[in-house]
Amino acid sequence: MSAIAIGTLCLGVLVGGAAHAAGADRIVGPVDNAQRTALSGHRALWAQAKSDQGAVPADLPLAHLSLTLNRSPERQQAFDRYLQEQQDPASPNYHRWLTPAEIGERFGASQHDIDALSGWLGAQGLKVDAVASSRTRIHFSGSTANVGAAFGTELHYFQAGAEKRIANTDLPKIPAAFANAVQSVTGLSAIKLVPAHRMSAPRSAAIRQDAAPQPALTNCPPAGGPCSYAIFPADFSTIYDVPVLAQGIDGSGQTIAIVGRQRVYNPDIQNFQSKAGLATKYPTVIVPTTGTDPGAPASTCSTTGTPSCSKPSAAVADQGEATLDVQRASSVAPGAAIDLIVSTTTNNMDGVFIAMDYAIDTNPVPAKILSISFASCEADATSGNATYLDNYFSQAAMEGISVFVASGDGGVAGCASLDSTPTTTERVSTNLLCSSGHVTCVGGTEFADRSNPGMYWGSNGPGYGSALGYIPEGAWNEPLSATGASQVAASGGGVSAFIPTPSWQAGPGVPGRLGRYTPDVSFASSIREGYFTCIAAQGGSCVVGSDGQFHYLGSGGTSASTPSMAGIAALLNQKTGSAQANLNPRLYALAATPANGVFHDVTVDSSGVGSCTPSTPSMCNNSTPGPSGLSGGLQGYAVGPGYDQVTGLGSIDVSKLLAAWGNGSGTSVNLNQHGMTGSWANPATSGQGLVMEVDPDFYGTGTGLLFAGWYTYDVTAPGGQRWYTIQGQVSAASPSSTMPIYLTQGGRFASSLATTTAPVGQATIQFSDCTHGSLNYTFSDGSGRSGTIPLSRLDSNVTCGQTGNNGSAASDYLLAGAWADIGTSGQGLVLDINPLQNLLFAGWYTFATNAGQGSGAAGQNWYTLQAIFTPGSTSSTNIGIYNTTGGVFNQAATTSTVPVGSASLVFHSCNSATLSYAFTAGANAGASGSLNLSRIGPMPAGCTL
Repeated sequence: MSAIAIGTLCLGVLVGGAAHAAGADRIVGPVDNAQRTALSGHRALWAQAKSDQGAVPADLPLAHLSLTLNRSPERQQAFDRYLQEQQDPASPNYHRWLTPAEIGERFGASQHDIDALSGWLGAQGLKVDAVASSRTRIHFSGSTANVGAAFGTELHYFQAGAEKRIANTDLPKIPAAFANAVQSVTGLSAIKLVPAHRMSAPRSAAIRQDAAPQPALTNCPPAGGPCSYAIFPADFSTIYDVPVLAQGIDGSGQTIAIVGRQRVYNPDIQNFQSKAGLATKYPTVIVPTTGTDPGAPASTCSTTGTPSCSKPSAAVADQGEATLDVQRASSVAPGAAIDLIVSTTTNNMDGVFIAMDYAIDTNPVPAKILSISFASCEADATSGNATYLDNYFSQAAMEGISVFVASGDGGVAGCASLDSTPTTTERVSTNLLCSSGHVTCVGGTEFADRSNPGMYWGSNGPGYGSALGYIPEGAWNEPLSATGASQVAASGGGVSAFIPTPSWQAGPGVPGRLGRYTPDVSFASSIREGYFTCIAAQGGSCVVGSDGQFHYLGSGGTSASTPSMAGIAALLNQKTGSAQANLNPRLYALAATPANGVFHDVTVDSSGVGSCTPSTPSMCNNSTPGPSGLSGGLQGYAVGPGYDQVTGLGSIDVSKLLAAWGNGSGTSVNLNQHGMTGSWANPATSGQGLVMEVDPDFYGTGTGLLFAGWYTYDVTAPGGQRWYTIQGQVSAASPSSTMPIYLTQGGRFASSLATTTAPVGQATIQFSDCTHGSLNYTFSDGSGRSGTIPLSRLDSNVTCGQTGNNGSAASDYLLAGAWADIGTSGQGLVLDINPLQNLLFAGWYTFATNAGQGSGAAGQNWYTLQAIFTPGSTSSTNIGIYNTTGGVFNQAATTSTVPVGSASLVFHSCNSATLSYAFTAGANAGASGSLNLSRIGPMPAGCTL
C-alpha cells in the first residue's frame, strides 16, 4: 500500500470536465471501396429465408436512413465524464445542460470524418439529407438499388406476421477505412413500433341535475362479479399522494413532449378536462419538416362493421394513444405545456422515430421531458438498433431531457401483440426502446382491492375523485379476457440482450449484472380500473346526452403509466427549479433507503395472491397464459422485495419523492468527519470494495484527508487480484471529491523490495448520506475503463451524521484507518473496527511471494482479515485471513473465498500495533511473521488506550 506523503500529496482535481475535448480523426487511411468490412448485429431475426417475399423494386425511394458515428475514445471518455458531472452537485458542470449543437461541437465526430463519409455516400449515388446537430448521425436517402449497392446487400420484402416489411438480406458492408468511424447503419430494416395501451368498451355514467354525480362511476355486472372503477385525475392524486397540486406545484413553466403518429381531436381534450375539473388546455401540435402530417383526427365511429368503435383502424388506435398520453400527462401536471410531436410513417421510417429525432436533436430542444408510449420487440431487433437508440437517449440526457418509455404490454413475451390470443411460439423479450439506461422504463401494476373494494373506494368528491387513499398493488397481469379467453396483457419486463447493466442499477432485488433490467418504476395499468378517457372516435366522447348519461373509455396498459410518470417529472422539475435529465441514478439511490417511503414496493404479499406459482400468470408475475388457458405459456418474473422485473422499484408516493429528491437527508453529507471511515462495496459485484479512512481537518478547518484501499480484480477472471489506493482532500462543504487513483507495483510479500507508485486515473467519490454513495472512475492507463460503482456501507454506521459526527466514538472505532509497516515498502492494511457489531475487518494490500520489479500489476495480492473484536480490548486473536479469487473488475462474478491462515493483532497505542500472521494454505502456505504497524496520518481526536 502506498504510504501517504504528508505535505507533498499531489491532488489531481478534475475541473470543468470535457470542454472542447480533443478528438482524433477516426478515418485515417485511403478509402478503398473494394476493401470491405461487415457491420455485425445488423440482421433482423424476422428476415428469414422462409418469409422472403422477393426483392424490393430497384427504383423505390428510401429515406430516413442513418449512419451512426463512433466518437474517438478521447471524446467518448469526455462525453461520459461530462454526463457524470452534470449529476454531481459538487461539480461546476452540475445541471449545465448542453444544446444538441454544443454536444456536436464538443463531443461529435470530426469534420474530416463527416466530410469523408458524406463524400462516400454521394459517390454511391446517395443524398446526404442532414448531419445531426450532435454530429453523431448522418441522415441520407436514395433508391433501393443504390442503397443496396452501397452497403453490399440486397433489400427484400419479408412477411413479418400480418404485414410485409423491408430488410437487408446480408450484413451491410462498408469500406474498411470506415470501420472505426461507423457504429451502425439504420433504416435498412424496419423497426416495428406498437402503441402500448388498452381501451375498454365504452362505459356509461350519469350526471343528475339534482344531485352530485353517481359514486365512483361504478360499473357492476348485472349477474354479479367484481365491479370496475374509473381512475379520475383526482383519484390518481389520492392514490399516489399528489397533494402538491394544492401547493402550487402543478408543472407550471415546464413542457412535456409526447411523440406519436396522429393528432388528437380537441373536443376530446376539452371534454376530459371539463369532467375532471381542470382548465381547458390544448396541446401544441408539431409536425417535423422531415415527417408527414397525419391530417385531421377522427371524430366519430360506427357501431357496426370494421373498423368500428370497438375495433378501430390503426390510425384511430394511434389517435387513441396520443389522446391517452395527452390526457394523462396534462392531468398529473395541469400547469405544464404539452407538445404533441407527430408524423405518420414515412419512407420505411416509423413516424415515432421522426418525432423522437425532432424532440432530441432540434436546437434548442422543445421540451425537457419526453414521453414515449410505444414498444418494439427487442428479440426481433439487432444490436445496431439498440446502439442507435442508446446514442439518441444519451444525447437527450446530456440535454437535460428526462425520457420515459412504456415497458410494453406483453408481459415476459415482449413480442406478442396486446390482447392477442397467445401462441405456442411466443418469445421472451423486453421493449427495445427501454433497453437504454438513459431512459426511465415504466411498467404496470394492478390494484389488489377485489376482496374488499369498499375499503379503498367511496363516494365522489370534487372532480369525480372517489379513491380513499393508497391501494395495495400487485403486478398488472390480466391473462383472461372478460369472456374467459386467454389473452396477452401484462407488464413488460426482463433483461436486455444488448445493453449492459448500468452502474447505478444495483440494490436489493436487482438480479445481477446480466444486462439492463426493466422496468424501473410502475403505476396502475389495468383496464378493470382503467383511467377515465374521452375519445369520440372510439365511442367515448364524454358528451352528456339528454338523458344525463355520457360515455367514456377505461384506458390501461403501460402507455397510461408512462405519461403519468412524465407528468410527475414536470412537478419535480418545477419544485427543484431545474431539469433533472436521467432520473434513474437518483431513483435507485432513493430506493436504497426504504425508510423514506418514496416507493410502494410490490411484493407477493401486496399482490393478494395467496400462493404464487411463477409459471401460472397472476398478479404476482408477468407470465403469460397458453393458447387455451392459464397453463402452457411463458414463465415470467415474480414480484418481490426491492427491485423486480415486473414492477421495477414499485410505484411512487409523489409527495415523498419530491420531498426526498433535494432535501438534506438525501443528497449530501459532510465528508470531513471520521464517521465516514469504514468498509464500502457494491453488493452486486462480489468480493470487491473499499476500506476507507477520513482524517478530518487534516489540511485545515473544514478540509480533511480521505484515504481508501480499493481491493478488486483484473478485467478478466484469469488476471487475478488487483488493488489501488485513492487519496485526496474532502470538504465539509461538498458531498463529493475528485482525486487520483494510484497503482503500486514492484513489491514482494513481507519484503523491503522497492516499489513504485504512480497515478493511473481519477476517481470522484460522492455520498448521498452516511450509508450510500458512489465511486466514479476513469482510468488513464490505456485500459479505457470508466464507470460508476454504487457504494453501500457494509457494517453499521457508528458516528457519521449528515452534517458531521453525531457523537463521540469509542476508541475501538478510532483505531480504524490506514496502517503500514515501513519496512515492507508499499504494503499495509486499512482497518475497520466496528464497536456496534464487535467486528474487525481489514483489507491487507500486499504482493505475491514471487513478485518483483518486473511483475507489474499482476504481482499484486490482497487478503481480507475478519474477526470478532471485544469492545475495550487492545488485542485480538484468531483473526481469519481469507483469500478471494474468481472476480472480475466491477462485474458480478462467481467468486470463491477460503481461509488461508490466521493472525493476531496487538495495539500498543493509537499509533502503533503489531500484526502476527501464519499462513496454512494458498500461495503463502507455511509463511509466518509479523508486521510492525504504524498509523498513516494523524491520530484521531479522542483516541486513547
